[in-house]
Amino acid sequence: MSYDIELPNPFGFRINIKESDDRLPSIGCEVELKLEMPRGIFTYSAKDIWFECSVIDDFLVQLKKLSLGEATKAEFYDIDREIVLSITKGQIQLSVHRIHSEIGSGYLEFKRETDNDIVLQYIEHLENFAKWW
Repeated sequence: MSYDIELPNPFGFRINIKESDDRLPSIGCEVELKLEMPRGIFTYSAKDIWFECSVIDDFLVQLKKLSLGEATKAEFYDIDREIVLSITKGQIQLSVHRIHSEIGSGYLEFKRETDNDIVLQYIEHLENFAKWW
């Protein structure tokens, strides 16, 4: 399957755009996460997750500054901040917090040491994304 945005390392973070709204502007997406662990694989998928287009643009700018040592953090998140990807010079963190009042709630947090190579990979993947805004 082909994804609109894919950030493969250190976990699979894939986004398929399903619709857009020019008023904000924002994009409605399906998101898939895949974490490979020593004893298994954790996968998560969510529908109807919305990202502001400006957050994608800002994340790319922050990543470039981070790679040059001009920033301390780059952050990518959806409108409801249910999915937050945060990168500093030495660490990458992914948090997923979904609240479902009828069936309970769920929270996942993944942290790992990182380096500038991953930041550069993210920059490359986001620059290859064909934006229309």
